Amino acid sequence: MATGKLIMLAAGGTGGHLFPAEALSHALHAKGMRVVLMTDTRAAEFAGSFPAEAVHAVPAATPSGRSPLQKAKALFAIARGTFAARRIIGQVKPAIVVGFGGYPTVPPVLGASLAGVRTLIHEQNAVIGRANRFLAGRADVIATGFAKVGGLTEAQQAKCRHVGNPVRPAVIEAAGQDYDGP
Repeated sequence: MATGKLIMLAAGGTGGHLFPAEALSHALHAKGMRVVLMTDTRAAEFAGSFPAEAVHAVPAATPSGRSPLQKAKALFAIARGTFAARRIIGQVKPAIVVGFGGYPTVPPVLGASLAGVRTLIHEQNAVIGRANRFLAGRADVIATGFAKVGGLTEAQQAKCRHVGNPVRPAVIEAAGQDYDGP
């Protein structure tokens, strides 16, 4: 097991968020760092093979739709998740929390911000998603998959660092294989 700094990754919802987090986890392990994952309770069920020493699940929800009641329930879940994330962050003491977008990222990144822990969000798309747009003002750094990302203010653009999209080792290995095609 690695004995270096502890990095907390926050991801969930879809493979578009979890897969880049998994790729970063492999890269961090290769550098001797420790990794934990924080996600929502739904994604935690599928995180069994995620390369992390622990998976922490906190409440999260997407505040979308037309129903004011559903939006209120989602905001309440995000608030509960934020306080749960802050408590866990205080216990595990990560050096940084890295969020990969989607609403499961909101509570961990907000919790880290409230706890005074550095934060980084990664935006995989050419236009920033809703959750990352919400977090962009609080994030210390915004890593991007594209050189230019739409939907950011000038102040947020100043925080951007173009790093590309992390790719899992299994994908890199598959890319080196010959394709026999149909």
